[in-house]
Amino acid sequence: MIRFSRERVERLAAALRARRRKLRLDGRDGTVPPGMASLRIATWNIHSCVGLDARFAPDRIAEVIKDLDIDLIGLQEVGWHHRGETGLDQFAFLERATGLKAHAGPTKHSERAHYGNAILTRLPVRSCDTFDLSVGRREPRGAIEAVVEVEGRAVRVIVAHFGLDQWERAEQVARIMTRVEAQPGLPTLFMGDLNEWAPNSARLRRLAQGFEDCANPRSFHARMPTLRLDRIYATGGLTIPAYQVVRNVLTRRASDHLPVRAVVAVP
Repeated sequence: MIRFSRERVERLAAALRARRRKLRLDGRDGTVPPGMASLRIATWNIHSCVGLDARFAPDRIAEVIKDLDIDLIGLQEVGWHHRGETGLDQFAFLERATGLKAHAGPTKHSERAHYGNAILTRLPVRSCDTFDLSVGRREPRGAIEAVVEVEGRAVRVIVAHFGLDQWERAEQVARIMTRVEAQPGLPTLFMGDLNEWAPNSARLRRLAQGFEDCANPRSFHARMPTLRLDRIYATGGLTIPAYQVVRNVLTRRASDHLPVRAVVAVP
């Protein structure tokens, strides 16, 4: 029989408790309260449809989206940039392949292809717009905003892809919050690849002040997820009772990010 000292047993128990706390941060499995509508959503950076096997496979991205079984998904890095296939409209392809209506929010335009964010949804869309998040001479960035109907209730969805520098992201957070706070009574979801990896950063603290709930599992890198880059925020009475990072054979290969899926409770 193997015997452990009391000190070692306590160390093992502490490590196990810490592990459990860490796993809880990577998901929730709650349910939508009675009397509230359920909205199934996801956010995903699809890496221009080029997977970790270096293969351009928009059909694989579409298969993942269909398997997610969601009402709406926010996508980043859609289209040709320096990866993928020129001349193919990835926005239109994903609309045809998934059966979801695609609303494009490109941040880069060329004769060969566009590139940027998108919202794909099966829900009625009351309005859709894009706005600029570019800062200085950094890479062009932007967001797409749609107001959708969930059982007759208007819900605003903002999808964005933030920059790589802290000062750039600080300005982008400020622009997002200005837009959200201009209509405080409108239930709002904000999601995307925030490129924010410091857990206690000033940018994340500012978002936490403006939103009531957040889904933030480890989603990057797809091969070994350690960073919480892809997030979903909710405010205006919305809550997120359930969320998870979707990690399987297909998602680990399709992009360098894993999709984050959530269930939102709508009053």
